[in-house]
Amino acid sequence: MKISAMISAAAFTLAPAYAAAWAPEVNLETITVTEVPAPVRAEISGPRDGQNYSGAEELLIKEFAVTEIGLDIPESEVMRQTSYDNAFCFEHALRLALTALLEDHSDRTSPLAKELAAIGAPEKPSKSDLKRARQRLLEALNRRDSFLSMVHPYKQYQPLNGELVEKNWVFFLRLSGKSYWAVVDRSGEKPAYVYGMN
Repeated sequence: MKISAMISAAAFTLAPAYAAAWAPEVNLETITVTEVPAPVRAEISGPRDGQNYSGAEELLIKEFAVTEIGLDIPESEVMRQTSYDNAFCFEHALRLALTALLEDHSDRTSPLAKELAAIGAPEKPSKSDLKRARQRLLEALNRRDSFLSMVHPYKQYQPLNGELVEKNWVFFLRLSGKSYWAVVDRSGEKPAYVYGMN
């Protein structure tokens, strides 16, 4: 008998023992006692972690000095939404959204309006009141429990006022446990705005 034939014969005789240790028989009893671990929630990554669209990470870090916020801005979704009819690129839309967040207090539900109210600023705030409220808002943005996401069509974080993603770049923002939306018209005809829940 050749050596290769001996090895094959040994493999065939040992196969049932290996197979028994490899996988259990599938039946009702083995299925009911099998434990399937719960899915682990993915760790939310920040601008420095390199897990999101690099243009968003770079803009947050270099232009707004925001490094700690949690992000959900996947490159695949940015590329998909770039195929819509847009007057400008994603980076400019995010820049407009963040600028509106830090400058627009016309809607009383916006984060800046809430910060102004929290510091007791009058209805027409002074420059120093605005500066102090913006600083507080930037500090809130720069915490790990804050979160910024690009809104996907017909998925979670849909805007409260029903703005369509097909017509707007829409960003969801969670600050201090409260939800906000920044909306940027894809045509560029309307100014960007930010609002939250009452």
